[in-house]
Parts: sequence; C-alpha cells; structure tokens
Amino acid sequence: MNSVTYIANDRYAFEVAALTAILRAILDERIAAHPRPTDPAEAYERVHVALRAARFVDLGEPRVINGRVEPEYHGDLVEALATLEPDAVTGTIEADQVKLTLAEVGVILPLSEKEGEIVTALDI
Repeated sequence: MNSVTYIANDRYAFEVAALTAILRAILDERIAAHPRPTDPAEAYERVHVALRAARFVDLGEPRVINGRVEPEYHGDLVEALATLEPDAVTGTIEADQVKLTLAEVGVILPLSEKEGEIVTALDI
C-alpha cells in the first residue's frame, strides 16, 4: 500500500486542474476522431508525462515494458487516470473524478485533509 502524500492546497488545486484539462483534451480528441478508435497508449503516455512533470509523486525511473514507457512506481495511478470515463451527467472529465482517483489509487491528498497532525516545514 502506498503511504499518504500530502500536497500544499494551492499546488494540489493547480495539479488537479492541470490533470483535468489534459484528460478533457484527450477525451475531446477521442470524440473528434470517432468512429476511428484512438490509441489508449497515448492517453497513458500523456498522463505519465504530466505526472512526471508535476513531481508531486515519485514515479521512479522510466522504463520500457512491451514497447511502452512506464513509471517504476505508481503505474496503477497513471493507468487509473488515463482510463477515467466521462461523467455520466456532464459528459466530460470532472475535477472531482481526478481528486477521487488521486485519493483512492495514489493516496494523494491536499494538506487541508491532514487533520489532527502537526504540520512541519518538511511536510509542506
């Protein structure tokens, strides 16, 4: 099981917004290409790059497995984000879906969720 990672609230909000925008762009491209199928590996790769650039989770060294660049750690988080389905009501990827995936799969939460614990400078 992954240990809990807390991120400063403003950075967490920024990263959620960035990931949501990337996932919405991927969805829009899939819709525009319909009925031609899109490559699911591309979504995985774009989410992987976004998480690696954000640097709020340690993905370890990149490695090539079966012709796909994968992270050493947290591949399950990359996969979960890359395969998010659009919200049934709005028809798009919502920030709440990204937050839920970060929490459930990556165990990544905003610092405001760290209740009852003393926050040190190293935690921020």
